Amino acid sequence: MRLTLPLCALAASIACASAPTPTSSADLVLRSGAVFTGDDARPWVTAVALRGDRVLAVGADADVASLIGPRTELIELQGRTVVPGFHDAHVHPISAGREHFGCSLTEAKSVDEILARVRACDQAKPGDGWLVGRGWDLSLFPQANPSKALLDGVVATRPIYLEGADGHSGWLNSAGLAKGGITRDTPNPPQGVIERGADGAPSGTVREAAALLVEDQLPKPTLDDDVRALAWAVERLHQAGITSIMDASVDEQRLLAYRTLAAKGPLHLRGVACVYVDPTDPELALRNARSLRERFVDLPLRPSCAKIFLDGVLEGETAALLEPYLDHPGHRGTLNATPEQLQRTVALLEQDGFAVHVHVIGDGAARAALDAFAAATATNGRAGAGRTLAHLQLVHPDDAPRFAALGVTANAQSLWAYPDSYIRDVNTAQVGQARVDRMYPWGTLTRAGAALVGGSDWPVSSVEPLDAIEVMVRRQDPALEDGPVLGRGEGLTLDRALRAYTADAARLFGAADEVGVLRAGARADLVVLDRALEAARPTGLSEARAWLTVVDGVVVYRGSAPAGAR
Repeated sequence: MRLTLPLCALAASIACASAPTPTSSADLVLRSGAVFTGDDARPWVTAVALRGDRVLAVGADADVASLIGPRTELIELQGRTVVPGFHDAHVHPISAGREHFGCSLTEAKSVDEILARVRACDQAKPGDGWLVGRGWDLSLFPQANPSKALLDGVVATRPIYLEGADGHSGWLNSAGLAKGGITRDTPNPPQGVIERGADGAPSGTVREAAALLVEDQLPKPTLDDDVRALAWAVERLHQAGITSIMDASVDEQRLLAYRTLAAKGPLHLRGVACVYVDPTDPELALRNARSLRERFVDLPLRPSCAKIFLDGVLEGETAALLEPYLDHPGHRGTLNATPEQLQRTVALLEQDGFAVHVHVIGDGAARAALDAFAAATATNGRAGAGRTLAHLQLVHPDDAPRFAALGVTANAQSLWAYPDSYIRDVNTAQVGQARVDRMYPWGTLTRAGAALVGGSDWPVSSVEPLDAIEVMVRRQDPALEDGPVLGRGEGLTLDRALRAYTADAARLFGAADEVGVLRAGARADLVVLDRALEAARPTGLSEARAWLTVVDGVVVYRGSAPAGAR
């Protein structure tokens, strides 16, 4: 439905006004608010007018007064904030939907609660086949290493496999280890770790490639399962005010799910899909990425990006570091490809027009990725477009200026950038306070000239942009009014944080002229928040939520009207 129809349902919130020439009038006018345009020339105004799928005008209330006609829907914002549609530059919607419809452990805050949920999942879906779940908190266990004995006490005979919240660790009971063929004699696979007890037997936790020994045996979601998962996820994205995304790792079935859902009606979601590739075989990586790009050229999410997982995570000590882990002398983690393989893969992909999006956690991985981009520039005679390094928990200070020099965007998962239990209870012992103090260096990178965008990594963490924006500004726990700060001087201004989720992300997506900004002629994508965002009160940023989400002039989400709205 176009704006006039759904907005009329907000009868208590909307008033109609008159103007002399209906043909020149707007479909919707929002006024008397705080409108963040994303346009550096005029970042804040009070009003915006839409007609059809385009922004008609932005400015002061007086600037849009002549656009209010007999059929114009008029919302009095009463100081509330409007922003361009949020862009989530690193998200996994189908994985989030799979978790939602499966055995979700994300909200479990204790070991006992995790075990209770596993027991409930077993009772809800009884049988002797695999019980699969996702989302357990690694920081609840010593060395992020839960034991098989805990699960044996819940379900002893049925094989259990539970993926960790990090997406890089798995937890099995004894029956699951046996079903997966993981024994005392099973060697660690390349780029994988089987955690073991003092007796050398598998303890129950597997990391990275070792998890694939089991995951390859698990029941696979059907296409219908993934279409249902995606449909739910798109609704949840709209509820969070998200109108554009970068799906950070897709394969053929995920792309088929997008195509199938889009065939049922408009997705009202735009952006980029990043095809997963294996950098250890550069030529095969290019062939696979090219094949999917050619076959899914019709999608609203363009498969014009390639995703490389270059290292793991700190919690499992699979992140690649420049200096060793403190609790394992000499161990620096590992890269998932040799420098030569990585450089060849990046050069081939960029030569063929792909944006390259790389998962990096450790400073060793960050340097290797930057080296690969530098080598690709030298090989191809130009820098590739859309270069992105995601996560960036550790970046050596010497490498900060290289982002701008090489045209690499820092993709920030800012909800992680405060001293949470992972950092306090796990990471500090692994890397020491000095390295902890320079984690997630958004301030350092932006001062060095790097472009920075925001992403959630949902379902690893909350999909709500404003939760992450608050941490991007404060570097403190958003649930607290005060608390310890991670990396003083690394926080950003509110305007800079908002641009990371709007205008700057649109630039990364190759859509800066169309979305991410509110200016005349841009697409009518915007979010009305349920309150004003106050730079002077950053502790309140995470309290705000989307009230109205609009994509191409279509209302795709409408929450309950805020108190006093008219």
